Amino acid sequence: MTITVRRSRPEDHAAILALMDKARGTGLSDEERARRGFVQGTMTPDILARFQDGPGIFVAEATEEADAAHAPGAPGELAGFAVTSEPGPLPPEHPATAAVAAVTKAAAGRDLGRLFLYGPVAVDDHFQGRGILTRLLTTLSRALKDDYDLAVAFVETANARSLAVHRHYGMTEAASFETAGRGYVAFTFAPAAFAGGRS
Repeated sequence: MTITVRRSRPEDHAAILALMDKARGTGLSDEERARRGFVQGTMTPDILARFQDGPGIFVAEATEEADAAHAPGAPGELAGFAVTSEPGPLPPEHPATAAVAAVTKAAAGRDLGRLFLYGPVAVDDHFQGRGILTRLLTTLSRALKDDYDLAVAFVETANARSLAVHRHYGMTEAASFETAGRGYVAFTFAPAAFAGGRS
């Protein structure tokens, strides 16, 4: 099986939305959602289109070797995706807005440079443990390192799996904050530091 990581195209949007819905963990207990990890937020085709026109959405596409040889360019199966975006005009209580505000406050006047938001991110259950997230991170970091200095991500404190993943990759726990009655951790990383891995 061949895994290709690339920027998304409009024809990827349906699969991205389907995987995001699957990754919400709807119907699972709080304990199971924490163990498996979950994504949050509302996403629509229009929002995806806006994000695609920004820093970009990156997808990992799985193609069987025979398919790749006999039908080059044929669509594969979506193994995972990572959304990136620029901080935008969202309500102050939105977790993305609150995360950027918390990271900026924690910097205590230090210039953070050009920021982008990292997430949501999901890897299909069938492809977990195959380095998909590492390849997504490496590829998006290589693509964005010349235009952005720092990525900001936010993870709800109830999301134990996602917290563990961000810590595993050595992202900086820059701040903690609460909004709309939920606690979050804001993580940061420099894309230049993640651009050297496998893509």
